[in-house]
Amino acid sequence: MKIVVFAPHPDDEIIRCGGSILKWIEEGNDVHIVYVTDNRKLISWGRKENQLIEDAAKEFINLSEDEIGLIGLREAEQVAKEFGFPRENVHMFKFYDQDAINQINKGIELSKNIIKDSDRVVLPSDNNQHPDHQATHNMVKRAAQQLNLKDIEFYVYALHTRYKVPKEKQIRIKIANYREKLYDLLKIYKTQLALKDTRDALDSLKYYRFERFGMFRIEDVNKFYNF
Repeated sequence: MKIVVFAPHPDDEIIRCGGSILKWIEEGNDVHIVYVTDNRKLISWGRKENQLIEDAAKEFINLSEDEIGLIGLREAEQVAKEFGFPRENVHMFKFYDQDAINQINKGIELSKNIIKDSDRVVLPSDNNQHPDHQATHNMVKRAAQQLNLKDIEFYVYALHTRYKVPKEKQIRIKIANYREKLYDLLKIYKTQLALKDTRDALDSLKYYRFERFGMFRIEDVNKFYNF
């Protein structure tokens, strides 16, 4: 089975579907990861939203956004390697952090080439308050519609939005056996760990038992809150 996972930012893949990724790889599936943006807005966004941990961010404070973005992408490459993704299964759109909403059309075309022969696509929820997450959802869903991918599953994860999925559409994957590995993977993202929310997520990984998804089909588009 070909499974394509979309991460709006480096670290989103760990926080909401990392255990499932490890499980799918372990089962022998052909799993791909798509990193949509870099992490270049770490400092400015962190300060604006009162998210920045100054001590943790000190090695990035005097860097340009271009330099921070390159570090974020290198961290993503290292995390993907530790996950066990083959190099050819790691895709980077390299859109600027906080700017994916302006790259929808380009994202649609890039996504088409990756998902056209997939069996399952994993993406962030609709109705998302974070513009990069919403942009990722929009570009992937529109790419699938344009390709008319009737036979694939859409696994939708909720991050920065509510999980409102009818019981019959819910998928729950047990990931307790992968918690230690996920904790180690998230620690590679030193850029993201300069933010309070990511620090909280790191602590929470010790207690995760399940990951939840809404499982939808192309005919479900725009009929549900998360899809």
